[in-house]
Amino acid sequence: MSDATIELENPGIENIEAVEALGATVIWDGSPKTITTLGDTLLMPQTPNGSTVFAYQNKATLNNSGQLSLSSGSTQETLDADFGALVPSIHIENWQANNLTVNNISVQNATPIWVEAFGPGLPGQVTVPITIGTALVLNPAPGTTSVAQGVTPPKSMLLRMTSTTGDASVVVLIGGPPDQTGNNAYVFGLNVATANPVGYTKVSAGNTISYPFNWGATVVYLANMSASTAAAVTLTLVAL
Repeated sequence: MSDATIELENPGIENIEAVEALGATVIWDGSPKTITTLGDTLLMPQTPNGSTVFAYQNKATLNNSGQLSLSSGSTQETLDADFGALVPSIHIENWQANNLTVNNISVQNATPIWVEAFGPGLPGQVTVPITIGTALVLNPAPGTTSVAQGVTPPKSMLLRMTSTTGDASVVVLIGGPPDQTGNNAYVFGLNVATANPVGYTKVSAGNTISYPFNWGATVVYLANMSASTAAAVTLTLVAL
């Protein structure tokens, strides 16, 4: 048999390279941020050791599907950010005080994705006190009154959420015992016409939602995670 050089070719695979972000690594505290495809990497050095609510929304003006990569410790997950979503999608996770990196890995370049995160203990979040039975007005981040904290009495409680405009509003409640997934975060959407948006506990096409619970005496956190252009929401914790 004569010597010959055999070249193996696969026309469907060319120059396979690792996907890497082209921008800088930006230290992130969960504040609202829009990241471009393979642009900056958002790095949260330490997540809360408890439920964190991660919100994301595709802001493309073209019909481009979006994707995010979330990496924490030894785990990595991919989130789909569909074009045309009217409200942010929600992902609830306990990253157990590990760091978190967020990358926009969308296929199309013109696919910016807006992200925001909330969890008790994140740096830069200043809480305002909750008084049972007293209305509290929370503005969207990065406002100085977007997060509140208080202690509920050992009674049945009702959280009443109200918006005075037609703006879509997103309200987060964290507290009480963990559910079967190990999380204790609940997300609500006011003025949301979309049925069953990703990650929400309850939505309403109207401007009011009431949510009853009985967790005993416990610390609760509230946040307005609406878009920065949305109006404030009024929240009232009522002891029944």
